[in-house]
Amino acid sequence: MDSIAYSTPTLTVIASIAVAIAGFSGVVVALTGKTAASFSALERLNLRILLQVSAFALLFSLVPLILHRAFEPATAWRTSMLLYGLVHLMDAGFFLLKTRKLNSPSRLQRLAPAIGSAIAVVQLVLGLVGSIKFVELVYLLVLLWHLAIAGMGFVHLIFASRD
Repeated sequence: MDSIAYSTPTLTVIASIAVAIAGFSGVVVALTGKTAASFSALERLNLRILLQVSAFALLFSLVPLILHRAFEPATAWRTSMLLYGLVHLMDAGFFLLKTRKLNSPSRLQRLAPAIGSAIAVVQLVLGLVGSIKFVELVYLLVLLWHLAIAGMGFVHLIFASRD
């Protein structure tokens, strides 16, 4: 049995949780009664990050499952990791540009692009030269990390909507 068979349940659970976070976020936003114009720049950025990271977790939990149908498991995992690393690196750059526009970004907002870039570089290096078992493990860990970020964003959204 190849490695994708062992990872399929984990990947599908991550996809399901990502959909749930994004969906419930929409419900919370709708229940606040706010219009898009009434959100502050920081609130819009936080909501966008929450939805974007949920979408990344959803998309990249499905990529290895799809690529596995066309390629050998090692090629599917490496290609998935390289695609994920490239998108992650571009997203870190996007986040850096967005946080520079904020009046007073938090410490976490200033650190996030560096952390995201470092993880993306690790993803790219592993995708090129890492052992397949390690590629698969790190891939799943990065997915979980993105899911945790989305979850924290959801909790922040709930508490921000109560103010």
